[in-house]
Amino acid sequence: MKLAAPLFALVMSAGTVQAAVQDCPAGPEGNLCKAEHGDVHAMYLVGREAYDAARESGNFSEAYRWASRAREAGFLGGKMLFKMIHLQAGQGAHHDYVEAHQWITKALAEGEDYLVPWKRRLEAIMTPEQLKAALRAQTGE
Repeated sequence: MKLAAPLFALVMSAGTVQAAVQDCPAGPEGNLCKAEHGDVHAMYLVGREAYDAARESGNFSEAYRWASRAREAGFLGGKMLFKMIHLQAGQGAHHDYVEAHQWITKALAEGEDYLVPWKRRLEAIMTPEQLKAALRAQTGE
């Protein structure tokens, strides 16, 4: 009986997402609309497209945002994309080392222990000023 209410809520929210998604354009051009309405697969697809673009531009912020949302929704593709973004950030591929450091630090706090060497690698290429800024952000100063 205790499981009935959460299961009912999940089914109802899925129905709400499905209804909202039906108003979105079909095909790849509708992915952003679908993602914004809660479609986790579309969140992954938008994040993956942003990830591919970021490998050229060096800005993984949009990919991180969508991968995080898909991951938080429990979508396996989102979890995998989330890891790929962190690995890129740990190699210094993200244009903002301080932001990349914050992402990795947060992921480590959430149990993503595989990122320890990537955090060290990122810290090795950061300037002393960037490291100080990252530590200030971490402590909330």
